[in-house]
Amino acid sequence: MSLIVLHQSYGCDTGCCGHVVQTEKGEQVGGFHFVHCYDGDTRAFIENLVRDEGCDPADIDWDNCIVGDD
Repeated sequence: MSLIVLHQSYGCDTGCCGHVVQTEKGEQVGGFHFVHCYDGDTRAFIENLVRDEGCDPADIDWDNCIVGDD
């Protein structure tokens, strides 16, 4: 199973955004994370989100991750 970390909005009316972990089939793994990568260490940020969901960072599809900082 490949895992992807994506920057997304949380609900139409909230104006909030953050990140989710998804499978290659688009299925969300765990919850919505209201966090961003402000320190510039994108690799560690992605690995930590994946670990927080109880998954193995070895499964990360690095080419398809989209991380935002806003």
